[in-house]
Amino acid sequence: MTDRVATSPQIFRPDEMPFIERGNGARTIPLTTTAVGATSFLNGITTFEPGAEIAHHTHNCIESVMIIEGEAIVDIDGVETPLTTHDTTFVPANIPHRFKNASSEKRMRILWTYASVDATRTLVASGETGRIDAEQQSAESLEPVIEHVEIEVQPGSEDAFVAAAAEAAQHFQKTPGSRSFEVFTSHEQPSRMRVLIGWDSIAAHEHFRTTPEYAKWRELVGPHFAEAPRVEHLRSAHKAF
Repeated sequence: MTDRVATSPQIFRPDEMPFIERGNGARTIPLTTTAVGATSFLNGITTFEPGAEIAHHTHNCIESVMIIEGEAIVDIDGVETPLTTHDTTFVPANIPHRFKNASSEKRMRILWTYASVDATRTLVASGETGRIDAEQQSAESLEPVIEHVEIEVQPGSEDAFVAAAAEAAQHFQKTPGSRSFEVFTSHEQPSRMRVLIGWDSIAAHEHFRTTPEYAKWRELVGPHFAEAPRVEHLRSAHKAF
């Protein structure tokens, strides 16, 4: 497993978050993921519409699931057990299992946790294996984006910051998924810098933050910061000309 760098504390509001269709009436909202800095576990919520179920599968790590709404049936290694709200399962690695909504009228929801950020799912019927974190990338997270970094530098260090950023550009060029790198300064406030970095996706940028190249970037430019940078991702909404 590669080293990962935690980002910052997060508050998740599932009702305001996008979901990923799983098929067969199930959809998932990823919560704690590698994209937000997870280093030891993953979790999220999956909603099952009335009568929905998912296929038998196994994982390469421990999984625990709590029923947070509705009535469920869990099949663990061929044994079916009815579950209700707050009932919780513990399934060791490589044990076939699946969940289904026991109701034909009401939805059911589970909160799942995997004991590894490198968790995988293997479908029993086909033998197909995929990483859980790859499933968690929504279509939006895979679109090209511009990373917009607003940096207040220490007064008098403007030229030194630009020189350090220019040297750091090579570390972005070495990173898969990096498209462009440009530094801007403000006419009105020379100590306020903007760095615009093009990425193939948000996921590509988040991966960069786990690499030695990111550490080298921060080593070069960090000493010139007057305060912590502000970062956001931009995607094109309209281009007139």
